Amino acid sequence: MSANSETMDAPVTLWMRQLEEGQPEAAQALWNHFCQKLMNLAQKRLSPKLRQTYDQEDAAVSAFHSLCRVITDRRQTDLSDRVNLWRLLVTITERKIAGRIRDEHRYKRDLSRTISESCLVNSCSDGAGFEKLAGREPSPEFAAEFADLCEHLLESLDNDLLRQVAQLTMKNYDAGEIAKKLAVSRRTVERKLLIIRGRWKLELPD
Repeated sequence: MSANSETMDAPVTLWMRQLEEGQPEAAQALWNHFCQKLMNLAQKRLSPKLRQTYDQEDAAVSAFHSLCRVITDRRQTDLSDRVNLWRLLVTITERKIAGRIRDEHRYKRDLSRTISESCLVNSCSDGAGFEKLAGREPSPEFAAEFADLCEHLLESLDNDLLRQVAQLTMKNYDAGEIAKKLAVSRRTVERKLLIIRGRWKLELPD
């Protein structure tokens, strides 16, 4: 290694040693040194859609916190200079993003399963599915996604009666109550629910 590269690496090596020794200000110095480069890397790896819920700063901060734990726990033996440190940061960041993508896919499947298990897809007679949903205290992200999906599903229905039946079922009215409110027969409501069930199965994500 040349004298110039040793000089360039010296602050990073010093901060790493200080962090190992429990000096928290060294973490801030390392973050200031790498943060912009790390966020630029994360931005290139994240899709525009994923950045709506998990952006480059989220990925960079999460990766950096993991790096700090690696250093303070002395779990990596080859962090001799900024090159090795950066390689480890890249690896951690890419793993964080890959994990987030897996979580997003799992989240979408769970959302679809939640709708599928609701009364409009399985047991259309008693409204229990959405009532059970309401008691789950979903996260704000889940609630927003669920609301968007419900709006999309309602828009997929091509007449007012279908939408009215669906909306009332979402409010946990059973088939008999819906029939009274809409001044139609229970059998009519049950037929509409079967239509809704079939159409929504096609609309739900896999």
